[in-house]
Order: sequence, then C-alpha cells, then structure tokens
Amino acid sequence: MKWLKPILFAFIFFNPIVLLILFKSYWIAVLVPMLIIVGGYYISKIRIFRVTVGLVNIFAIIGIALNAELVFRCLYSDKNVPNIYEARGNYYFNKPFLNQKFDDEEFNSRYLTNCQGYRIDLLSNPNDSVTDCDWLFVGDSFTQGAQVNYNEMFSSILYRDFPDKTIVNAGMSGAGLYESLNYLKDEGRKLMPKRIFLQIGAFNDFYNINERHAGWSEYLTEYSDLYRYLQYQLLDNPVLPLGRWTEPFFDNPEENSKFNIFYKQSSDQKKSDIKAFKEVIAKFKKEADAMGAELVVLLIPSKEQVSDKMLSEVTKKFDIKVSELDMRAPNKLTKSVCDKLEIPLIDLYDSFRNSDKFPFFMRDEHLSIEGHRLIASELKRFFINQSNKYVAFSLDNRNERYPTFYDDGMSILFQSQEPELYKIISSNLIRSREDVVWSSPKELIHPMISPDKKWLVFTQGDQDRGETDVVLYNFESGKDIKINPMEFRGAIPTFSHNSRKLVYPKWRDNEHPVIAIYDIESGTEEITFGDKSNEVWRPVFSSDDKSVFFIKMNDEGRFEIQKYDIDSKKITPVLKTGYNIWDIAVSPSGRQICFAGNKDGNWDLFLYDVISKQIQQLTHSIGNEWDPVFYSEDEIWFAGEFGINNGIYHISIRS
Repeated sequence: MKWLKPILFAFIFFNPIVLLILFKSYWIAVLVPMLIIVGGYYISKIRIFRVTVGLVNIFAIIGIALNAELVFRCLYSDKNVPNIYEARGNYYFNKPFLNQKFDDEEFNSRYLTNCQGYRIDLLSNPNDSVTDCDWLFVGDSFTQGAQVNYNEMFSSILYRDFPDKTIVNAGMSGAGLYESLNYLKDEGRKLMPKRIFLQIGAFNDFYNINERHAGWSEYLTEYSDLYRYLQYQLLDNPVLPLGRWTEPFFDNPEENSKFNIFYKQSSDQKKSDIKAFKEVIAKFKKEADAMGAELVVLLIPSKEQVSDKMLSEVTKKFDIKVSELDMRAPNKLTKSVCDKLEIPLIDLYDSFRNSDKFPFFMRDEHLSIEGHRLIASELKRFFINQSNKYVAFSLDNRNERYPTFYDDGMSILFQSQEPELYKIISSNLIRSREDVVWSSPKELIHPMISPDKKWLVFTQGDQDRGETDVVLYNFESGKDIKINPMEFRGAIPTFSHNSRKLVYPKWRDNEHPVIAIYDIESGTEEITFGDKSNEVWRPVFSSDDKSVFFIKMNDEGRFEIQKYDIDSKKITPVLKTGYNIWDIAVSPSGRQICFAGNKDGNWDLFLYDVISKQIQQLTHSIGNEWDPVFYSEDEIWFAGEFGINNGIYHISIRS
C-alpha cells in the first residue's frame, strides 16, 4: 500500500504518454515516472508533515503545468506565439531551421533560417552553413529585419552592389549591445570577418546597457508554448498611448531622466548608461582589432528624429517641452566615442530626414522596405571606392548558373529556379526581357543553345545521385530526345561551333565516365574516348571544332586539362597545376582557356594563355566562382556562390 500512492501520483501528474508527447523521448517518459514513484515513497517516510506536503505540492504543480502545456498545444495551437530564438547563455540567437510567416496589418514576411540560425531565402538549402565572411552585420531587430523578406533586407540589397563579398546578417531581435558583443565573441569570430558593422538604434540602444544572462524565464519562453502565450498576453502586449511604439520617450519626467537619451535632464541611471555605452563600444573595437577586422558603426535615428510630426505627437501626449530635448544627443555621443576610438561612423540622420519616403512602418517601430533600401544606398555610397569589378546579372538568389550566349551576342541562356520548379531562361543582357524556354519539376541544368538557334540541349535529372540524362530539343519540330544510350547516364553537353555535334560525358552506374561526341544530323554517336580508369569531365570544343578540351583525374588525384584531337584521335596534356581544375571555357580566338581552380580552399577563376603558358588568377574572393563562359576575348560571365547569396556575374578581363 505504501507504493500505491506514489504510483497513482506519478501516473496522474507525470503520465508517461504525456511526457512522451511533450518531450518526444522514451527515456524521459519512462525514467521520470519511475523517479517520482521512488521519490514519493521516500517522501512519505518523512515525519515532518509540512515538508511532506510542501514537496508533494511542488511536484503536483509541476505535473499540472506539464499537463496544461499539452492541453494548450493540442487544443489551442492556433494561439501559439512562434518562438524563433534560443538562449545561448549570455546572448540568444535565431533558432536553426525556422520556416515562419509573419502577418501584420503593416507587413507580411517569410522568415527562414539555416542550420546556424542565419536568415536565408526560399531557395537556399537550410543544411548549408556559412564558414567565413567578408562583412558581418550585428545589431538588433533593425538589422534582423523580420518584417521584410530576405531579399528586401538592407544587407541583401547591398550584396547586389558588392557581389564579390560574402555578407552575413547576424541581427537579433531585442538584442542589447552586450548581447551582440557576446555573439561576436562566441560565433561571429568563427566567421573571420574582414569588416564588422555594428548597428545602433536611437530607439532603445542608449539605456539599460548591461550584460544579461538567460534565466528561468528565458528558458521557459524558449521551450513552453503556454508560458510564451501568457507572457505575450500579460507582459509583452502593452497599451500604446499613441497607437505606436515611442521609445525612448516616456509619460513622466522621472523615467525620461533615467532612460531617454534625448531628454536633457540627467540622472545617475543615465550617466551610468552613457558610461556603459562608451565601454561596450570600446570592447567591440578591441574584439574587432583582435580579429584583424575593421569595425564600422551604423547609427539609425528614431522616428521622432526623422518626423517632426511624430515628435510633436510625443511631446504633446507626454507633456514634454521641446526645450527639454536635444534631438541630436545620441548622434553627438556616438560621434565622440567613434572619433576617440577611430571608428568609421555612418550616421543615417540626414539621409533619413531628407528621404522622400518614410523609412519606418507607422505603428511598428521597425524599418520598412524603403528604410532598408535607404540604408543599403548609404552603405553603397560610403564604400563605393571599394567595390570590385564584378557586375551582378542575377537579381535574387534563384540558383542561377551555367550562362551561355546566343550567337548574336544579344541574349543569354541560363538555368534558374523557383520553389518546386526548375527553369531554363532566355534573357537579354540587361534583363529587361525574360522568357522561359523550358520548365520542369525535375532538375534542369547545363542548358545551351546551338549557334544556329535550332537546338536546345540540357541535362535533366538528379545530379547529386548522378542520375541524369542529356536532352536535345528541336525548336522547329517541337520534339525532344534523350541522346545518351539507354544503359548510360549523361551530363554537361556542349555544342560544336558549327551546330552539328555535341560532346558530353557519359557513364554507367558505378563506372567512371567517358567522353562521347554525338552527331546531331544522323543521331548517332561518332566517337568515344577515355579509358574509364580515370575520371573525365567538362568537355568543350576548341574554337575550330577540330579538338575537344576536357579535364581528367591524374595519378595525384587532381584534375588537369587535356586535349583530344578528333582527326588523329590523340590525347595531349594541356595544363597541370598543384590544385584541382574544374569548369573550362575556350575563348573565341582559342588562345585563352578560363577555368575554375581550387587553389585556396575555394573555387576561383583563372585564365590560361595557350601561347605564353602563363596563368592569371582572375578572382580572389572567399566565395566560389565557376561555370565561366567567354562573352568576348575581354569579358567573362560566370556563376558564383558567396555564403547564402548566389547568382550570375560578369567581369572585364581587359588588361
């Protein structure tokens, strides 16, 4: 009988099924009730009645809370407030693998994160991580930009003007300066940024400046849907006197003297915050210097600094005299600190005030799309002298790759993507015209148009599994055929310059590929070369169509360039380096070969002069550049991947 009460207590308050549903762990579902039963047995032996009752009540309350959590999740899931953050000790960050929609009367946005918690767009692979970056943005929700989509954030817009930069946005909603600093020390430093942008907002970054640690409330917020709902309803949903957020303005002189940086009257609290502000900026500078990075401060004004009307609303509602305010106080303070520490400062006060379009949402305190565009524009203007020679052709991250040109030089063909749909697109060079040539739910890659515009060729299938076919489409007849033999796979086809032949690698499952030359008119395979003992890939015709350049795995385990002469059927070496070579392209004159080389742990573009035998490295980014194609002897187009961002670009190689 002594065991009966603990058993009943455990199964009523800590039912294994409830625990299994909540924690999704068989261990917890079994061990917790067992511990409660054993613990209850020994608690029943305690002779001090108050202690026994107290312990029973504590465990009963915990059990009731767990059951209430399950009821809320099952019956009131529509009222759940999404949790997008996870506590990491002395800071918190975006949860990984998020896929949330935010719907508000002022905005609608999609919020997705990768495996590290960094924001990504719809087509990004959430399992892909960013290992290093050029520019790192840290700050609060003004940097995070949860109210806009990924491609509308100022860091994403800025990337299109600096496409050779790997840019990471590490904004965190509600993060104070110390939370951003602790993120930088913990995770940000691993990205080895060359430039760190610290975003500061006049809205709330000048008061309550102290280091905070996650407590029981933060962890309950992270793990309990019910607690998060109650907190939002009771604590985080305040009445707004003006129908909008007005921080750092308060409705009484005492709080304004403590927390309002614009309010001239000071206090011990405000003096302490100003001192803490100076100290934390100095710590950011010290941390950036230790990383070998440049620190840049980005100061965003408040609504009341930008709009005289909104300032008048606040002063009237809270009975504040304009003479009691210094509306440039945070700007003066930030400038003095940055000047002393020799930190570049981008103060957005003037540009925001002079903007034709209001840069904030009206009720919500955050940046609108116009605000993000304005910041990107100011950053571009500030760093315009540091922009690289890259020009971005792609407008968004659509996994656009494999550019090739029509023979008239006026149009380009490339692969693109939308959610659950792959496309082959034809466009003019300034992208004012765009036509979908082919689309499919199956993966479409390596598209190319024949010089006579009669044929389209592409690879279709799952390239990750090597299960692809080469498809040839006739624009005149409207028919398409698979050209690789039935028992073979195929990929990466290329037309000859006279439009009569195709060259591509083919292979059987579990075998190395060989190179096949296909005659389009007869529909037959003319030549096959390669001995299957070493991999061969990326074949392209020479400018006179008399030979084929390709890459072959050598005995050292690296790819090198070789040439196959069609008439003599002889293979001769062309270029061997100390690093892997991949995508190759031959210039119109035949004198130059552009290739992707993995020299420094990433793929850069190189130019090989066939006559002088000299190699010139064209790109030096930390991203990946590949799929080169010559537009002319002086210009190369290519695809690239720079952290989360990707697309098609072009550069001039004119000396």
